[in-house]
Amino acid sequence: MENAGKNGMIKKVRIEIDPDGAEEVVIRCRNATPSVFALKAAIESGSADGQAKELALQLGEEEYFVELSRILFFESADNRVTAHTDNRIYYTDMKLYELEKMLPNTFMRVSKGCVINLEAVQWLRRELTGPCRVGFTGSTKQAYVSRMYYRPFREKLEETRRILR
Repeated sequence: MENAGKNGMIKKVRIEIDPDGAEEVVIRCRNATPSVFALKAAIESGSADGQAKELALQLGEEEYFVELSRILFFESADNRVTAHTDNRIYYTDMKLYELEKMLPNTFMRVSKGCVINLEAVQWLRRELTGPCRVGFTGSTKQAYVSRMYYRPFREKLEETRRILR
């Protein structure tokens, strides 16, 4: 398929208008990857901005459709990606880099193994010699922002949340 690059990115998008036909979207792909399912979910959600509003996540043998606004952060450990809400931990087969591509801009990578929902941040505690600790609204869960990501994180947090100082 000459339309896909080495990294699997779609190189060609085509829209065909048929005034008499039913609306249909067909996704042609080599493999049904998590990115393909994320694209399918975004299309089915009907969101005007192309962003999915929910994410299909696993908890045991069941699949849950969790609103993105409920997710505090995603964390990668032991070759698994977990999605943390205020009171649950779900699993996904997607990688953090795949999530970054499909999540709204209110989510940001803040370390090698963590992507945070900026809208869920309630407090920060900056350590002099280490990472910044982040607490979330309505939860006792915490995540860490590495020193390398701290400045861009702080700038985007202020921009997203419109924090006045």
